[in-house]
Amino acid sequence: MGAWNTGIFDDDTTCDVRDDFIDYLEEGKSSEEATNLILEEYLEEFDVDEDLEVISLVYIALAAIQIEKDCLQEQIRKRAVELIDKGADLELWEEADEKDFENRKKVLSEFKQKLLYGGM
Repeated sequence: MGAWNTGIFDDDTTCDVRDDFIDYLEEGKSSEEATNLILEEYLEEFDVDEDLEVISLVYIALAAIQIEKDCLQEQIRKRAVELIDKGADLELWEEADEKDFENRKKVLSEFKQKLLYGGM
């Protein structure tokens, strides 16, 4: 995974998820179908136990793009909040400098609040 900043869509994985979701919608798929296709692809490629940080990025990206498209699914919202609470995404940032790590924590905290209390 390559990351260039601490924002939600500032890494390769979340950008791929966002772009794939939009592509599926443009192909005429429903948001549920698009979500299922993305989850199938990533859950097939990555192990939930060993690659939880990548799975976390997938759910965070899905939640963010679903908020943008006004189609946030409850199971995606709940799973994204759960993964943020676990700090799964932050494992990727432990090797970054302290400032980036703290910025990412802040981004995730703010995003979690949006998931819990209202859209972007």
